[in-house]
Amino acid sequence: MFIVIIGCGRTGSLLAGNLSRSGHEVVVIEHDPESFALLPVDFSGFQIEGDAAENDILKEGKIESADLVIISTGNDQINYLVSQMAKLNFDVPRIMVRTIDPAVEKMYEKDERVEIFSQISLLAENMINKIEREGMR
Repeated sequence: MFIVIIGCGRTGSLLAGNLSRSGHEVVVIEHDPESFALLPVDFSGFQIEGDAAENDILKEGKIESADLVIISTGNDQINYLVSQMAKLNFDVPRIMVRTIDPAVEKMYEKDERVEIFSQISLLAENMINKIEREGMR
């Protein structure tokens, strides 16, 4: 699978390393070149320095050929903008977006092609499930 990852912070670099190791073709786009240092030494994909909110940078990353785009910057507004660009400008079939503020999830409600992952919601859900499974010890 050909995957483009936007953002090379802790989340993006971890995903890039794991997906690369699993045999996927991975391109990482990041505006801060120092963030590429977070990639594991065995990362076999490509790194593109630039602003993912610019069409030319996304084209350089061959986003139009991507099977999946994962957007994991630390900025909900940028993540939303890039998800819409991926969908509308490049017709990417599957888009996954990390959200920081759970309130932002509403912006994606009617967007069937975009899957959202709210770190706060996922954490809370995991903790509640653990409490319900194990009860109050």
